[in-house]
Amino acid sequence: MANRIFNCISIILHPVFTVTLGMIIIISVLLPGSLSSQWILLAFCAGYSILMPLAFIGFARVLGYVDNLRMRSKRSRVFALVVNAISIYAFGHLLANWHAPSVMQIFVMGVSITLVFAALMAFFTRISLHAIGWGGLTALVSFLTFSHPWISPLLAVVVLLAGLAGTARIYLDEHKPWQVYAGYAIGFFFIWIAFVIIPVFGPHS
Repeated sequence: MANRIFNCISIILHPVFTVTLGMIIIISVLLPGSLSSQWILLAFCAGYSILMPLAFIGFARVLGYVDNLRMRSKRSRVFALVVNAISIYAFGHLLANWHAPSVMQIFVMGVSITLVFAALMAFFTRISLHAIGWGGLTALVSFLTFSHPWISPLLAVVVLLAGLAGTARIYLDEHKPWQVYAGYAIGFFFIWIAFVIIPVFGPHS
């Protein structure tokens, strides 16, 4: 029973959803309302960060290049991370062409850089991708909290969900505790650094 519950948690809190969730948070905080352009942006985000990577990975699975959809092998994980990095980088390029708010562009750039680093790390060890995704989302909400302190409760919720995702991965014996902690630190660090460094050289709102 516990295995089933934690499997459900692991799927619901899968890192493939964190980019779209981050965009929803940015729109809710910075661009409240129900403008059709916001829904179009979210649709593109979901397409680039969820549907496109899953389609490529599924196709690779059919061809036998990816041996397991759980991405347990080194080759599978590196392939999935590279595909995600390219897809999200393409979405970031689209955001730049649309002159989207700089917070969106920086977040997406930071995610693509994080994924490249995670792909390099995958050659040596199996860091938790769940933890990386939720660490990055925590960094995003932490950054937004500085200028919008009223979203502090949201930060607490994100941290709680991050802990729940990490606990599920450890309980299911998918990762050791240090792989979860390291993943969370990596995700948080790269997104936070992106918000500090990229504005100096990159997009401006």
